[in-house]
Amino acid sequence: MDGSSALENLTILVIEDDEGMRTLVGRMLSRLKMKVIAAEDGQSGLQALDGATHSVDFIICDWNMPGMSGMEVFEQVRARRPGLPFLMLTGRADVQSVVSAKKAGIAGYIVKPISLPELQTKLSFLARKSA
Repeated sequence: MDGSSALENLTILVIEDDEGMRTLVGRMLSRLKMKVIAAEDGQSGLQALDGATHSVDFIICDWNMPGMSGMEVFEQVRARRPGLPFLMLTGRADVQSVVSAKKAGIAGYIVKPISLPELQTKLSFLARKSA
C-alpha cells in the first residue's frame, strides 16, 4: 500500500491567501482523491471549519497571511477542535520557525514550493499519527 488509499475521501481545509498556491494545493489533493474546502484567509477558513457540511480531517494553512497569521489560525483551531491535524505551509525554511511551530503543537510543516509526493508523504504520516 502506498499510503494514498488511506487518504482517499478525507476532507482537507486549505487556507492560503495566494490564489495560485491555493489552486495548486487543491489540485494536488484532488489527485489524491481528497475533498477540498478552500479559504483565502484565516477568518474565512475558521468560518469554513465551523460551517463545514463534512467533517474536516486536516487543515493545511499558510503561515504568512494578511489579517490573521497561520499561527493565529492554529490557536483558534486548537480552541475549536483540539485534535485536528494541522499542516503549516510556508516559505519559511529557517530552523527557528520550524522549532516554534513544533513547540506550538503543529503536527506538520511543509516548505514551499510544494510537490505532490511530499504532500502525500506528510499527509500519510499525519493520518497514521492521528489514527
